[in-house]
Amino acid sequence: MNWLTGLWNWVDQRLPVQRAWDTHMGKYYAPKNFNFWYFFGVLSLVVLVIQLLSGIWLLMSFEATAEGAFASVEYIMRDVEYGWIIRYIHSTGASAFFVVVYLHMFRGLLYGSYKPPRELVWIFGMAIYVALMAEAFLGYVLPWGQMSYWGAQVIISLFGAIPVIGEDIVQWIRGDYLISGITLNRFMSLHVVAVPIILLALVVLHILALHEVGSNNPDGIEIKKNKDENGIPRDGIPFHPYFVVHDLVPICVFLFVFCFIVFFIPEMGGYFIEHANFEIANPLKTPEHIAPVWYFTPYYSMLRAVPDKLFGFITMAAAIAILFVLPWLDRSPVKSIRYKGNISKVAIILFAASFVILGVLGVRSPTPARTLLAQICTVLYFAFFVGMFFWTKIEKTSPEPERVTMDGGIGFWKSMGVLAVVILLIVLPLQAVGAESAHDCGTIDCDHFEADAGNKTSLQHGAKLFVNYCMGCHAAQYSRWERVADDLEIPHGLAMENLVFTDQKIGDLMHISMPADEAKSWFGATPPDLTLVTRARQPEWVYTYLRNFYVDPNRSVGVNNRVFKDVGMPHAMLELQGLQKCAPGVNDESKLDPLTGNSIAEDPCGSFELVEEGSMTPEEYDAAVYDLVNFMAYLAEPIKQQRQRIGIYVLLFIAFLGVWAWLLNREYWKDIH
Repeated sequence: MNWLTGLWNWVDQRLPVQRAWDTHMGKYYAPKNFNFWYFFGVLSLVVLVIQLLSGIWLLMSFEATAEGAFASVEYIMRDVEYGWIIRYIHSTGASAFFVVVYLHMFRGLLYGSYKPPRELVWIFGMAIYVALMAEAFLGYVLPWGQMSYWGAQVIISLFGAIPVIGEDIVQWIRGDYLISGITLNRFMSLHVVAVPIILLALVVLHILALHEVGSNNPDGIEIKKNKDENGIPRDGIPFHPYFVVHDLVPICVFLFVFCFIVFFIPEMGGYFIEHANFEIANPLKTPEHIAPVWYFTPYYSMLRAVPDKLFGFITMAAAIAILFVLPWLDRSPVKSIRYKGNISKVAIILFAASFVILGVLGVRSPTPARTLLAQICTVLYFAFFVGMFFWTKIEKTSPEPERVTMDGGIGFWKSMGVLAVVILLIVLPLQAVGAESAHDCGTIDCDHFEADAGNKTSLQHGAKLFVNYCMGCHAAQYSRWERVADDLEIPHGLAMENLVFTDQKIGDLMHISMPADEAKSWFGATPPDLTLVTRARQPEWVYTYLRNFYVDPNRSVGVNNRVFKDVGMPHAMLELQGLQKCAPGVNDESKLDPLTGNSIAEDPCGSFELVEEGSMTPEEYDAAVYDLVNFMAYLAEPIKQQRQRIGIYVLLFIAFLGVWAWLLNREYWKDIH
């Protein structure tokens, strides 16, 4: 013990560890009335650590070239031991970062955390937000999928609207005349090295500035003004151990939600990982609807709401820039929304609703009604900041208490009422401008399909069909024969005889023998790889597509498809299904009279008639298509069952940890009033 004490003293004399600990943890007094909204600061730090650690591990296997980036991501997902967890943690963490940061910023708006003496704290926080957006954009391009490529194309091209120097800036950002591997390489350098260094430096400055002036609280009262005889704030308690223990509970809750998403819904319906990003970047194929990832969409909506490209760019930039001058726009004598006037309370509700509406509109295809709503919400966004300069000077405020209150403000039920009002203000305008009009499967709704990765018989039959009917033209080059054989419980010898092509080995990737250039000359374009088709298109789409070929003499291949009109692909499974032709019928329930159930207007191709029988009955063919698509769904994400199985144990562990964190927190805080 003497030796350890001596070592500690020696280090502390040369590096003020103890002083730093006391300044920022042990003797840093924080207001004891922190509420729910104050959890998001520490959660931002938690996500920052998650992103840094997962990013380092991803970098070890990532290849920053236009030829290899997309394949290296799939290599991480399939061939790196538990690489899929790291990738999903990083992709989920990107969205989680913005969720907690947006809520952290909103807390600052609620309680006036930008007002004196915390102007510099707010400015550093806004700088962190800008750096985070840059970091997210750079990282979004790295997987080199379709939306990564075209999203970068749209965002980078915005700088071209700047007069005189715009095109030079665009070329400088790209590093080339077009977005290419050079762009990808420099984006990786910035994403991995430059921006994280800036981000970490800003986080340190943000915390140093905060601890210099002290934390704000829901009442907006400076606890340093009321100290005891020892100079300790009467309404403050040491950050360690009280708030360290206190924050363990929200951290456990956050990790539970975070891991639930990672292990059970990592794509989050296409919002966290967009479906188009499961297709490799193709400069010659533009996605049907280009939109940035969800956390950029409020500003993207503002951009689209302004007809002129230059003024749209200025509006988008101004929406971020105006946040930096917020401390000088609010002239209210009180900080917290609890004591501000009714105008401020109504305004912040409208601001929150308009910001969310802009975000939702940004992921939807534009229509005149949606553009009008985006314009209204853009005006409300700027009106909140500009109007604040006037109404905060004239509105009547309530007197602040002498000391912090512990009653929770307006209380739980009133808070829920305010939340309900905000939700209504979001939902009703969005309903008024209409839902998506397009069908999920081209001109029709998708047929029901539910994959079953545990049905080995179905998967084995599907693998046989896939090799026999799909791999004549299409490869599955991101998957390996050996992995498929092992997962489907097919002996390697049997797989070599019945599945693997003669010129390939069991450990090879699932390529086809036809070279890409030869396939292009045969078909006019290289047939797309099918490894990830059910993630790019969804299994329901593929299932419906394979069941809806019909004879069309006007097409060069002799058939057409209701799901993918004028498709250039022949009906590969024609010998199994037979040839069917269009017949009048109703394929859309919206075309039925709601009272009588009779058809209002029949579709000339609402049903099919079989004109040439195949080797299977319609029921047998549907079962075969199910097995094929079931196998393709497995092929797109072979770790799905393992992911969900591991997720159950992870969630149980976090729940167990959360109970102990709650009990520990209750013990520490039982005497705090």
